[in-house]
Amino acid sequence: GTNPWIARFDVKNVEPTEAGDLATIKVKARLDQSGVLNITSAYTVEEVEVEEPVPQPEPKEGEEPAKPEMRKVKKLQKKADLPVSQASQCLDNETLSALTKKENEMHKGDQLVFETEHAKNSLEEYIYEIRGKVEGDCSAFVDPSERDGFLSRLMEAEDWLYEDGEDTTKAAYVEKLASLKAVGDPIVERAREDRERPAAARELREIIEHWAERAMSQEERFAHITDEERQRVIDRIEKVQSWLDEKMEKQSLKKKWEAPVVFANEIRTQKQELVYFASPIMSRPKPKEEPKPEEPAAASGAATPNPAQENPAKPTEEMDVD
Repeated sequence: GTNPWIARFDVKNVEPTEAGDLATIKVKARLDQSGVLNITSAYTVEEVEVEEPVPQPEPKEGEEPAKPEMRKVKKLQKKADLPVSQASQCLDNETLSALTKKENEMHKGDQLVFETEHAKNSLEEYIYEIRGKVEGDCSAFVDPSERDGFLSRLMEAEDWLYEDGEDTTKAAYVEKLASLKAVGDPIVERAREDRERPAAARELREIIEHWAERAMSQEERFAHITDEERQRVIDRIEKVQSWLDEKMEKQSLKKKWEAPVVFANEIRTQKQELVYFASPIMSRPKPKEEPKPEEPAAASGAATPNPAQENPAKPTEEMDVD
């Protein structure tokens, strides 16, 4: 009861040659990504006699190239394209749709398994990582009243992960990780800011000093900058300096485990904005000076002035001659 054929390809409009011989057919076939054979095109070819030059040796230096000789050769030449029809033994559309739907569901299931395993591994990694930081480099940035409680939560999460949480849903892992990060991430952030904030403040102070020196400089290269423009830069510098002093003063009163008053990225933003404001003013090039008009040349025929006449008061030097 099994159908004996899998696929059939028909090349149509094949006719014998004018001489009554069998036609020569060229067929192009390829396999698709699934390994299924397909006939992409077909065409008839005929043998024709054409003339072509006989290959000649290269002439020696100084010799004239020989006159090309022609010879007759037989070649296959494309004559006409042929239509191709194909049919294959396959499932009906309803069955194909059902199988495609089932395949998509299986793919989604595999994807969920992968994402669930990834969420589980992320939770496990975070537990070990944040515990090491709380007990090590970040210990000073943990509120003493919350330290023991947070470590207990990490221990409970680890026990749950290897017991009831060994085989659970992706949502359960994600929820557990989010609850731990709500406490652990701010600890890491405070430690990072404590390292980066002094460097950012130092960079801002250096920029303030740099532009303040230029705004108050009496060097010739800044002589074309007006007093009003200089004052605008100085006012902006004083505003930024005041902001930085206020923020750093308030930060110095905070304990390490308390939320920061100012962040390093805020300080770097102030630095960039100051540079963007001051640079176009203080780096403006000096305008080019217009060339001075040349003095008119002396009129033709004018007498050459006598140096003695220009300064009659000067006595003429005398020389004694023996």
